[in-house]
Order: sequence, then structure tokens, then C-alpha cells
Amino acid sequence: MKIKNKQLIFPFVALLFSFVLVACGGTGQSEGSGDKLEDIKVAGELTIGTSPDYPPLEFYVLDENGDRQIAGSDIALAQAIADEIGVDLNIRATDFNGVIANVQSSSVDMGISGFTFTEQRADVMDFSEGYLQESTLGYQGLMMQKDMAEKFDSLEEIEEADLIFGAQGGSIQFELAANLTEEANIKQYGTLDVGLAALNEGDIDGMVVATSSAEPMLKSFPNLMILPQADFDLDPERLYSTNVIAFPKGEEYQSLIELANKVITENKENGKLEEWHTDAVNLSKDAIEE
Repeated sequence: MKIKNKQLIFPFVALLFSFVLVACGGTGQSEGSGDKLEDIKVAGELTIGTSPDYPPLEFYVLDENGDRQIAGSDIALAQAIADEIGVDLNIRATDFNGVIANVQSSSVDMGISGFTFTEQRADVMDFSEGYLQESTLGYQGLMMQKDMAEKFDSLEEIEEADLIFGAQGGSIQFELAANLTEEANIKQYGTLDVGLAALNEGDIDGMVVATSSAEPMLKSFPNLMILPQADFDLDPERLYSTNVIAFPKGEEYQSLIELANKVITENKENGKLEEWHTDAVNLSKDAIEE
């Protein structure tokens, strides 16, 4: 997959130049005050973890100098939180499992990477209020090669076919894949694009995806298709439909969570969350090509 630069005309893309990418190291904070929000203010930076392979929430583009930058509606929200605090935004990019590990170890101040709430995750991390619903944008579904997809008319037929599925490691999609087959028949991939490349090559029979993030990649994989929602919705009860921000466990994070919830509420009410998402969808379609 190649990322190309279009004229970055969307207002929210100015956010690309307002943060510093960090590849390793801690959050820059030594002994804390017992209040993470105060520590962030002293440090002058908010460090977030994200997996930039999940358009339109987080993904790479090239800036006007040909350098890789991270864009997306999640990044716009993270920037709004940093702006509310009055600090710079630092981004630590890893695969999704790395984001989870960094949140659990408090190596980042928060993780924003298409997270959804589960009871299992709530045992090891805290969450913000919900800010984006997959059910209004797409659904939890399946991608297959077109000739393979034509063989099936229902999920029941897929479950009986003993197929090999792919899913992003540590994701809700991995849990949903386990409803279709035995865990031994599921291959984990660090990033969505790597999984789709494996599907395109025939290494797996299907990939479990959030369709709103997978759809922009169809340009790069014209041999693949998303199976229709009417017959292949893996989360019809919408248990995994709302995105949240993840925070390390601890009382010291409560003031930061409260501030994040305030920013989420304000930007829901003023329409910015919807605007950021629309801009990110358009940018991701322009940015990804074969």
C-alpha cells in the first residue's frame, strides 16, 4: 500500500503539524504529583498511544515535504484535549497490541485508537465517555476475496465451512472472529493493512473488520469485498459500537478523564466530532491508493 499526499485542504489537517511524533521512551514525567493532569501541565505535553492503520480514525499521510504524519478524527480529538490542557500533543505510534501495553504500563497518558469498552479491558484500564458510534458509520463485518464471498449466503454457512480468519491482535475483531471458528483457526495481525494484504494473497479466507475503517482500503485491494450487513453483521446487538479513550488505571488519572469527557461533550454538541470524522473520511479516501 502506498500513501500519497493530496492538497491538504481540510481545516483539521493543520493538526498534523501541531504534535511531535515520539517512537520510544516514557511520557517525560518522573516522580508524579498524584494528579496526572497536573503532571501533564508541568511536562508541557500530552502523550497518546495510537495504531495509525485504522482510517478514518488514525492513519498516515504525507505532508507537503513528503514526510509521514498521522491524521484522523481520533487525532483531531486528541489535539482538542491537548489544546484544552494547553500543552503539545505527542504521539507514540505502535500496533494495537502495543497501544494496549502502553496504556496498561502507564507509558502513555491515554490511548486513542478506535477502542471500544469491554468488561475484560475495564479490569486493566479506565475509559472516557463514548464519542463515536460504529453503528452510525458501518458495522462489525467480514471481508473476503470476491470469488470466496460468492459461496456464502449466511453466517451459519461460514461457521460450518471451517475457514481461516484474520483479525487485528488484541482487537474486538479478534473476539468476534472467535465466535465464527476455533481460536486455532484465527491468525492475528499487527495492523489492519497487513491482514488485508494476507487476505488478498489467499493466506486467510476472511478478515474480521470494522467496515468504516476497512472500506477506504478497498481502493488498494480491488479483489476484496465487504460482505453485506443484512446477512453478515457480526455485532447486531451493537455491543461493540461505541468508541472510547483508554486510560491507565489509577485515581491520579481521574481529573484527566473528567477533562477528556468535557472535551468530548463540548465537541459532540458543537458538531466538531462529526466534522472531524467527515474530513478524515474524505482525506483517507484521497490518501490511500494502490
